[in-house]
Amino acid sequence: MNIDSRLPADEPSHLVRGCCCYREFGEEKVCLNNDSVAPINAISVDPSFFSQLTSRKLLEDFRSDNINMCYLLMFLDRGEGYCYCVSQNQRIHINNKDIMVTEIEDALEFVTSSEKSRDGVLCSDCLYRYIRTLGESSEDYLTDTEREEIIANYVRELAVNMAIQLSDYDKSDGSDFNDHLWNYLREINRSRSHWASMILNLKRAGADESLIELVDSYGTLARLESVFMFQVLSLDDPSEEINPLEVLRFMVGISERVIYVNDTIREITTNLKERGALPDNIREMLFQHSEARKIMEYKFTNLVSALHNIETHTK
Repeated sequence: MNIDSRLPADEPSHLVRGCCCYREFGEEKVCLNNDSVAPINAISVDPSFFSQLTSRKLLEDFRSDNINMCYLLMFLDRGEGYCYCVSQNQRIHINNKDIMVTEIEDALEFVTSSEKSRDGVLCSDCLYRYIRTLGESSEDYLTDTEREEIIANYVRELAVNMAIQLSDYDKSDGSDFNDHLWNYLREINRSRSHWASMILNLKRAGADESLIELVDSYGTLARLESVFMFQVLSLDDPSEEINPLEVLRFMVGISERVIYVNDTIREITTNLKERGALPDNIREMLFQHSEARKIMEYKFTNLVSALHNIETHTK
């Protein structure tokens, strides 16, 4: 059942594919709404069928006559702030608490950032796990130790997934992930030497201070990426030596710094272009790195959003 949790932009934003109450246990599909375990028949329904479902009042018109039918769709009532099952017109209720729209929106942001929204079944499982561990309904459900362990797993999953994307790791070629990461780290360090050498030459030539700052910012990005990769490699250290909350805050700090440096690069580049102080050879050289820089910024922006989401629930 290939269902994406995020609907295309032209489809109603109040409908969400997937449901935090849907779970699979072997071949059995069940609904956990209202803290019960009810067998269901889950089907994929084209959301365009519900294009007229624009308010909570209309839900009853779309309710299935079969109490075991599940459309795997949630309706977000932003007016009241609650979430509803479309197929049964029931408010979604987990751990004796109604699930709020804000919780689902936070969960979707987290799930999307962790690249787990491509499959509907996995998406629903992740939504449920998020609600039970980081959402409001997790209160009085987990011990501090259990929550810390789950947070550690979340942070590791996010960080490793980020490292896989940045380093273009492909497990199908049979290479070891850690070996691949060490080799990538060496490449980053070679690029750091390149930036350092370039800065030295610019200083010797009496170049514009802003130009030197621009090149230095690119060098800073390389340094931050290398620190991030080394931290990912360190996640395999004995668990008793790792404090998940410290790792979380460290990752947040690195991600925010990457975003800040990218903003600085844009500002300096614009200023240099307006003053005609960006030499053609350097502009062309930096252009070769700009696409990778934009991709890196996009990925770290998603990462910091997900990490902040976790951090908020640890305080």
